[in-house]
Amino acid sequence: MTGTVLAQIFGFLISPILTRIYTPEQMGELNIYLRAVGFIAALATARYELSLPLPKSEQHAYLLYRLSFRIARNIFIVCILASGIYLLTVDFSRATFWLIFFVLISSVAVVFSNLGTNWAIRTKQFKRISFFRMSNSLINNSLKWVFGVFGLGTIGLLLASFIGSTLSTLPFLKDWLKIRKQYTPFHSKPKTKVLIRAYREFPMVNLPHVLVDYGKDLLLAFFMVFYFSKEVFGWYSHSYMILQLPIALIGAAIGQVFFNKCAELVNEGKSTVGILKKTVRTLFLISILPFSVLFFFGEDLFAFVFGQNWRESGVYSEIMSIWFFMSFMTSVTSTLPTILRRQKQFFVLGIISAVIQIFCFGVLPMLIGKTDESFITILYVVSIIQSIFFIYVLIRIFAYARAGVLPESR
Repeated sequence: MTGTVLAQIFGFLISPILTRIYTPEQMGELNIYLRAVGFIAALATARYELSLPLPKSEQHAYLLYRLSFRIARNIFIVCILASGIYLLTVDFSRATFWLIFFVLISSVAVVFSNLGTNWAIRTKQFKRISFFRMSNSLINNSLKWVFGVFGLGTIGLLLASFIGSTLSTLPFLKDWLKIRKQYTPFHSKPKTKVLIRAYREFPMVNLPHVLVDYGKDLLLAFFMVFYFSKEVFGWYSHSYMILQLPIALIGAAIGQVFFNKCAELVNEGKSTVGILKKTVRTLFLISILPFSVLFFFGEDLFAFVFGQNWRESGVYSEIMSIWFFMSFMTSVTSTLPTILRRQKQFFVLGIISAVIQIFCFGVLPMLIGKTDESFITILYVVSIIQSIFFIYVLIRIFAYARAGVLPESR
């Protein structure tokens, strides 16, 4: 938790400098790139990396690690071939070529970090995760500042993100080579096939779930740019990032430990209700103050901290603060349905959330208009509906915890 907090604090402290160097449009373009990277990285491993902390046997966990790596290798080969065909058949610019290159290479780095993080969770090497997060934040944000000073614009943002994620992933690559050498004698196709069936919920349910989330984010970015402007999307994405700070600052660290503890309790046949209650109570106490400040003073706070160009982003943060307060509570505990093998039910909830947002941002502009005032109205509608929806999601998570693992999944 300490490492994650320090990494996010550094990013937050340098953010006011970056927002005075880069425009909302440029920040919006960076966020589109990051969403594309997230989509490909999630697809690449079929989400089997999330299963690494779950098996009781170290050998079985390694086989899942190896399986995830092999799936990712094949997916990236397909992506490279598809990108090559695209570039050969269309009239593309140099910027398009470099964008595709950065997206693919950055996706590889994210895959290694996801695999390494989940293996570190299994082996309780939380210092390794802290080092990754701190080095990534330090390199990434420092390079954004340097490239911004030299006026590289969007290319500078993409290059900084690419270099930061690549260099910070090197320790995980070293771990993979060590793990591979240690467990080579345990390669077994029959056992791997059994594990594929045992954890089939990850590619069959969790993968569609996360692809819906990332696909939704990409689609929302398209709608905002198409109906409104890159500037509006830049304001929205910056507000979105700040509102997710509690998740990134504290929630990610708590969520990783929460996932590990719940997996242990389930393996021991114990209830997860107690730790769920304790976690939600802790999340409420540590998040009520920052979200309240954003709700009442978001506009002026954003203008003071990030510059006058970002005042509108502060207006957005006031509107979305209650929505993200509830989202914070559910996002940290959302790994519990995975452990309890209730991903199908949770997937349905994810689809409902995606449909709500896609309808509001994709259909409402055609009904009420495409002005900045119309966007504010749409944001109010989405925030109210999503706040109510996440309260229901939290209730469902408690219901899953009380019911335990599905009998047929034991």
